[in-house]
Amino acid sequence: MLEDFLVRLRRSVYRDEPLVRSSDEAPAGKVPKLIRAMRSLAQVSGSCWQPREEIFLKQARLMERYEDDFVFEGSVTRYYPTYESLTDRELRGYFTWRTQVRRGNMTAAPLTFAMLYAYEILHLIGCEDAADGYGKLMELGFEFGMMEPTLYTYLPAWVYGYVIYYGLDPEYLADSSYYREMKIQDEAIAAVLSRGERPVGEVMGGLCALSSYRLERSKFYRTYTADMGAVIMRVVARVAAYYEKHRKRAFSSDYIGDECRRLTRLFPGAVFHARTPEEERVYTVNSIRRYECAGNTWYVLAYERELKQAQRLGALLRLIDYRMRECTGFPSIKPPKKTTKWLAKIVDEEIEAFFAEKKAAEARRVHIDLSQLERIRADAAVTRDRLIVAEEEEENAALLLMQGTGDSVSGTLPSARQESFSSDADETDSLLDAPELHLLRDLLTGAPLSWVRAEGHIVSVLVDGINEKLYDDFADAVIEGDPPAVIEDYREELIERYLHAAE
Repeated sequence: MLEDFLVRLRRSVYRDEPLVRSSDEAPAGKVPKLIRAMRSLAQVSGSCWQPREEIFLKQARLMERYEDDFVFEGSVTRYYPTYESLTDRELRGYFTWRTQVRRGNMTAAPLTFAMLYAYEILHLIGCEDAADGYGKLMELGFEFGMMEPTLYTYLPAWVYGYVIYYGLDPEYLADSSYYREMKIQDEAIAAVLSRGERPVGEVMGGLCALSSYRLERSKFYRTYTADMGAVIMRVVARVAAYYEKHRKRAFSSDYIGDECRRLTRLFPGAVFHARTPEEERVYTVNSIRRYECAGNTWYVLAYERELKQAQRLGALLRLIDYRMRECTGFPSIKPPKKTTKWLAKIVDEEIEAFFAEKKAAEARRVHIDLSQLERIRADAAVTRDRLIVAEEEEENAALLLMQGTGDSVSGTLPSARQESFSSDADETDSLLDAPELHLLRDLLTGAPLSWVRAEGHIVSVLVDGINEKLYDDFADAVIEGDPPAVIEDYREELIERYLHAAE
């Protein structure tokens, strides 16, 4: 700054001084040696050509642990202040105030003091690390900002840049009022750009936030939110496809925003000297906003919007709202002033297709008359009672038949019927069919198995059938191996069941 340069130039040239000085220029008693040493850093050979930010950083490092107890009651007004722009009295007043602040006593002071203190923190002067510096900046904004709201003109942007410059977690940005509006816009743009991967509600929220037409206030939209959301998503997809096929510009450039890369200052209006050389790095704020340091210069890569994009999107949403109202007989609104034919055609076609699909789906829907459920339950109960009575009658008839033969007092069946019943019982008791039973008995007795192939059977198939049918009884296979053999653990039980019982 020219002011600092002239101050340093005057102090490096010997000249006559007036005998009477103003109170601000009067000596601050005996100036401490460290302050004089600090002043000398700006008066060495060639210092006039050093950037004021670099001189400030050298002086700040020298004075990092300095404390003072000077009583200063004046006022100070300096724009973009540095140590060099303050008189000795003002400088001692600042260091005294800073001493109290570091001890936890934030007192009222000139805004110039708060600005100098913030500049120091931006350089991590008096901070253990970047996280500690962040806490000090937030404390300064909360406590001193309550006394001097003008600080809020600068501090929020510095806090935002501080998080990026020192690579702190993006969660720190949640407290940044400077980022609040950017965050809302970024989230809206991200939702629209990734509309195929987001719920319809999120995409619609993004479109409403980016549009000049306040769709969320539309009575039709509030009444038929789902239908409007479905139609708008269809129209946006069609318009984007039209741009991809017929236009050199992308849909997002005309309706959402332009992705750009431009120079930026992380600490606008602050006295800040960057590290030299700067480490090249990239800081990602969110999916569509990041900052890049390259060649000692910072760039921001993000989407930027103009009024015309909001208006173009607003006209599209208004057109859809207008045409949907016409198709449903809802109270109408004014249509957009200008609409291209191809855009109006897409809107009309998608609305027509939507209602056609909705009507077809409605026709396929199964309707259940809940009023008939009680009658259906009653009919089912009557049918159940009838079935129960019929079953009881059949059982009683069978019992009378068995007891009424007169062949024996004990109720035994005649011999022919007894044989038939025993044969049926044998068939019922045996889970195996005839070939399987034949094979099992041959395996138990060691008889040849040549008959299996002669009768058109396959040994492995019969073995699998036997194992499967007897699994519930033995919880295991009873035959294994090739050639097959009965497992010894089950041989006795199988002999008892299928050989002795047969005899």
